[in-house]
Amino acid sequence: MRIFYLALTLLLALPAKADRVADLDRIATQYHALGQLDGSVLVADHGKVIYHRAFGLANREWQIPHTTDTVFRVASLSKQFTATLVMQLAEQGKLRLDDPIGKYVPELNTETGKRVTLHQLLNHTSGIVDYANFPGFWANRLGEKVPKADFLAIMNRPLEFEPGSQAHYSSSNYTLLGWVIEKQTGKSYGEALDSMILRPLGMQRTAYDAPDRIIPRRASGYVRVLGEYRPADPLWIPNIGAGGGIASTTGEFFKLDRALAGDTLLKPESKRLMFTPYIKDDVWGDLGYGYGWMIGTRTIAGKPRLVHEHGGNGNGFRTLVTRYPEEGKLVVIFLNEGNGNKGPEIYRMRTDFTNAMYGIPVAPPKPVLHELLADEIRRVGDDAALAHLPALLERSGKPESGDGLNRLAYQYAEAGRGATGIAILKRAIAHYPQDGNLYDSLGELYLMAGDKSSSATAYKRAIELDPNNTNAKEMLVKVQQQ
Repeated sequence: MRIFYLALTLLLALPAKADRVADLDRIATQYHALGQLDGSVLVADHGKVIYHRAFGLANREWQIPHTTDTVFRVASLSKQFTATLVMQLAEQGKLRLDDPIGKYVPELNTETGKRVTLHQLLNHTSGIVDYANFPGFWANRLGEKVPKADFLAIMNRPLEFEPGSQAHYSSSNYTLLGWVIEKQTGKSYGEALDSMILRPLGMQRTAYDAPDRIIPRRASGYVRVLGEYRPADPLWIPNIGAGGGIASTTGEFFKLDRALAGDTLLKPESKRLMFTPYIKDDVWGDLGYGYGWMIGTRTIAGKPRLVHEHGGNGNGFRTLVTRYPEEGKLVVIFLNEGNGNKGPEIYRMRTDFTNAMYGIPVAPPKPVLHELLADEIRRVGDDAALAHLPALLERSGKPESGDGLNRLAYQYAEAGRGATGIAILKRAIAHYPQDGNLYDSLGELYLMAGDKSSSATAYKRAIELDPNNTNAKEMLVKVQQQ
């Protein structure tokens, strides 16, 4: 029997209805029972917390349970703080949003420094290459201090597109903005964060997660590998800095939400600029990039609702904050499990919690396909488990993409079971034949196995399905030259 470790703060604040709070608790408990929710959930309505509960373990080695005061690395939710600091400096006249970044970071090459503005960094339209997803950047140095010159070497590569012409999510943008903040305040990023946001708002449980800083009640991070928990690899937090280096609690993000609902943190014009959707986002594609937030509308309970949202995905942690500012609604989900990929499970939780708030019936959540398959492989072996894949697809409700199976295939390959990884990808392709990324991964796993012919065939199909897949194009050239 699964042992539940629960820490409960259940606040019933008018005008919340008891049945909706009960629905929220039922949904959260079901997700926890499926192994998808280990962390903290906060839901607010009309500016009041109506549900706040913690599930699972903050530290698995010591069996320490989460509480609603557990501190999580929030990863890219740090960008909201960075954008706020930039807007505060703009209000003080210490910078202009149309300033070129080269004015503050002269180490950038002339083309990038003159053409890219702070505005374009804030809304991900800079065209600067994202170091965080640059192939091989993190290899063998997750826990090592990366020199500033190494970041600049990536940022000084040719721009991916004309600044302002399109959008591509990039942590490089916010690393650069962090350097701007340090230059214009004369303080470290953490000191500026403390003095300009955290202390004024009374956010005592939030901090820049520097390696020399002890943060009480901070959760340990974990990853799921082949269906089992493992400690996440250590990470040198200054490497991700202003784009992902903050630690906080779900309750602290309620304080941030309330501050943004008023004018104590930013002036109305600054908030208007921050919450303008300038260009369509390229993460999920249904919102637009503002400054540190994704903004747009979603139809909920038959009506279009204004949405402010952002997620964070780090080594050992996943986080998501969704605001419905017109009605004072808020959903905050922090988990201490994740491998840096934007898994869909946390977004399904957000949708279910949101629907419950609006009185929409919510069906019980389903298990995760790749976790089901990993369990089945352990139980009956590769061939029998893959033969059961159609039944597992039905149990999981069939995910919209093969991303989970793709990650599982890599995990087997990295564990020395490349044949299992290839078999998973081939079965995944049969069910998701238009998913070019599956073919790209198949090409890589075949290459790892020394099968150059099959690798080339897979890469060619990946390019056919996605002509903009530059990785597949580069790898195909390398395979053909070998």
